Amino acid sequence: MTLRAHTAADLDGLLAFARDPETARWTRIPHPYGPADARRWIEETVPAGWRDGTAARWVVEAEGRFAGNVDVHRGTPPFVGYGLVPAARGRGLMSRALRLAARWAFEQAGLPVLHWWAQAGNLASWRVAHACGFTFEGTRRLALPRRDGLADGWFASLTPDEEMAPRTTWWPVPELVGERVRLRQHTDADVPRIVEACSDPRTRHWLATLPHPYTEDTARDFVMDCRLAESLGQKVTWAVADPVDDRLLANVSVFRLDDPMNPTGGEIAYWAHPDARGRGVVGEAVDLVVAHTFTPRERGGLGRHRLQIGASRDNTASRHVAERAGFTLVGEVHQDGVVGVGADRTVDDGVWYELLAPRTS
Repeated sequence: MTLRAHTAADLDGLLAFARDPETARWTRIPHPYGPADARRWIEETVPAGWRDGTAARWVVEAEGRFAGNVDVHRGTPPFVGYGLVPAARGRGLMSRALRLAARWAFEQAGLPVLHWWAQAGNLASWRVAHACGFTFEGTRRLALPRRDGLADGWFASLTPDEEMAPRTTWWPVPELVGERVRLRQHTDADVPRIVEACSDPRTRHWLATLPHPYTEDTARDFVMDCRLAESLGQKVTWAVADPVDDRLLANVSVFRLDDPMNPTGGEIAYWAHPDARGRGVVGEAVDLVVAHTFTPRERGGLGRHRLQIGASRDNTASRHVAERAGFTLVGEVHQDGVVGVGADRTVDDGVWYELLAPRTS
């Protein structure tokens, strides 16, 4: 992989990049994008940035071919931008390119910081920045322009004294298969059933802080937030699916994975779609998640030694799942959490369960 200057020979590659649907989805590159636009970029925009010191732009070349672009914008604040043609994605090229560009920015241009931002949900762009050591700063509502208005934005930064390596563990979401369930990442097809589950009166009673009304946009935000939390080392979330027709049956998460006071622990939470209750699917899903969580990291698991589950004292269904999975009741807490909606809203006592990983010789 090489960073080099743009030339006229890059026109076809630039067109392929600009016309790709994913590029159009996440950027404001003109649409339609024609040869005249590409020539203007190569012959005018790129040289002007170098000449006036506002932006340094390189071609990412791999195997002798145009693979994409990486930019360092030297304004206030300094920031990076990048993108690859479809055929070059998923090979680690852009993280290597960004590290080279960042070293130039710090060592040659003397920049004190590099900022990164992207539309919320652009996990591919965030994966590159994450791999290069950028620290996630947060989400800002309606902070970035897009073709049809404004979008929520993700923001991160890197300084010269920081190692260009991941700050957090990006937890994968492996497929876990049982007899009656298959645990996997959520997909867009799950959105309607997430809405049904989280709009159900019983779900709303026990998970009283859920947004209401719970819309399809809310469900999409939930899925996106799960993926982001995995990238920040905070939690892992699975869709519990029917192994035959792939319908969403339930949801299981392991969270508090980034708790500095409990680096070998975690907490499990779950909910079920109304038509999946009473069938044992959540219980089987929890068994699979527990086994994965206690599996050492070198064998693909989370490498945890202790798990806990909290529930409202009166939530017999949730308590049954914990007890069936072998968790031990360790205590009751007064006024531990909100339950109910509307006039029935109250603060209920809670119960806490724990399970320790099996001892190994």
